[in-house]
Amino acid sequence: MRLHAFGNKNTMIPSEETRGKAYPALLVGFAAYVFSGGRWNIGLAAWIWPLAFLTYSRKTEGRRSFLLLAAALAVGHVIKWLNNLDAGYFLDAAVCLIWSLAWIIPFLADRLIAQKLPGVFLRSLVFPALFTSVEVLLAFSATSSFGTMAYTQEGFLPLLQIASLIGSFGLSFLIFWFGTVAATALEKRPGWKGLAAVYLAVLAAVLVFGCARLAAHPAERDRTVRVAGVVGPYYEKYADGSYAELPYDETQRCLVSEARRAAEGGAAIACWNEEAFTVDDTEEAGLLQTTEALAKEHDMILILGVEVNDTDDSEGGLTVNKSVIVLPDGARREYVKTKLVPLVEAAYVKGTGEIPTVATDRGILSNVICFDETYIGFVHGMGARTDEHFKDTDILFVPSWDWDSVKNAHTRMAAFRAIENGEAVVKPTYGGISAAVDPFGRELLRSDTADAGFDSVWFAEVPVAGVRTLYSAIGTGVDLAFCALGPVMLFLCHLVIRRKKTHA
Repeated sequence: MRLHAFGNKNTMIPSEETRGKAYPALLVGFAAYVFSGGRWNIGLAAWIWPLAFLTYSRKTEGRRSFLLLAAALAVGHVIKWLNNLDAGYFLDAAVCLIWSLAWIIPFLADRLIAQKLPGVFLRSLVFPALFTSVEVLLAFSATSSFGTMAYTQEGFLPLLQIASLIGSFGLSFLIFWFGTVAATALEKRPGWKGLAAVYLAVLAAVLVFGCARLAAHPAERDRTVRVAGVVGPYYEKYADGSYAELPYDETQRCLVSEARRAAEGGAAIACWNEEAFTVDDTEEAGLLQTTEALAKEHDMILILGVEVNDTDDSEGGLTVNKSVIVLPDGARREYVKTKLVPLVEAAYVKGTGEIPTVATDRGILSNVICFDETYIGFVHGMGARTDEHFKDTDILFVPSWDWDSVKNAHTRMAAFRAIENGEAVVKPTYGGISAAVDPFGRELLRSDTADAGFDSVWFAEVPVAGVRTLYSAIGTGVDLAFCALGPVMLFLCHLVIRRKKTHA
């Protein structure tokens, strides 16, 4: 049955029985969407909701039915991402509603354009092409890559390895393509068996590649360095959710105590969470002098997360959120957070995007801060200022600060940044989930602040074995290609439909 988005005199009107069968699909799609990649995640749900929503969309017609689909997407988006900004429920809900509008475009294209195309193969590509392009565009916007469907497959390592070739958006395309292939199969349209065979062959090739890549790089053969992650009691938190900074002398005491605990645990590198130490600009030099002395005393590389308050108006009254890598010989490299959380970090200095890379006897080290990691292209080097060692990074440190509603979604990203760029990722997190993963996404450590508490020091044996991946070499081009895929597909569809009308 050919159905169009809003109906016309040539459109077959679905029977009441057909409509009745469509509504359960809408409910299944809604439930699966809520549990795919937000605060909660069930990997299988990400494969179900596009299929369910497409089934509903293709069995109904008219504006009212399409608006119901749009409402299901919007409400589902609000539920699974509510309070993701930690800026109040009303503002968060408004952001989520606006955000969800982008998800409607691929379904509209499937109704208005794809169903007019001859042959099931080309028809099946419209929806995944549009959805993947939307994901890429959003990943470059203020929302960053939160919501990217690939993240829902966290833990399915053979499948994740495809990110080393074509990045996370390639995996998203595979998930969305399944939706149209399965919907076509359920409809038993002419040619569906051949389409299903092609898709299964592609999926099998992806899984074989992933298994072979993991088997070729067993974790136990890698040289490792012992890393300490520190999540400290740097703030007094009150019942209303507000924070108070610790006095400077207490901040110094925490630094000395935790550096000593890391050294006693055998760490060669210690990394603190984002904004671990809050000091005035007049106190920053003293804190760094203490850090240099500790690095030399314990022969450790120390990576601090520091929030510097501007008291002399040299930064226009804005706060500086930075990390500082301090080597045992006293050398240090600083990085200022570049990708600021919209609204929440409006009072912070925006960094220049100069990502530090330090070549040491403990590996080539680099770091970004928290929200920076959610920008796939930036971590790859797009729009960043990097040096000749950046592409050879062995360990990427991501000091972070999360909250309950976003901690799971943010932590899922660590494995993807590792696989894409062929580097281990270490993420000490205040108020969230600390994690360490190897260059193949294998989890080395996972520690939730809610369980471990604050003032905790954890240890992980992290591989010093960065690997070059195809994505690390051409990732910028790959992302731009996926961004262009949707518009190119629409143009191709226009040509095909125009030719079809000409020969009708």
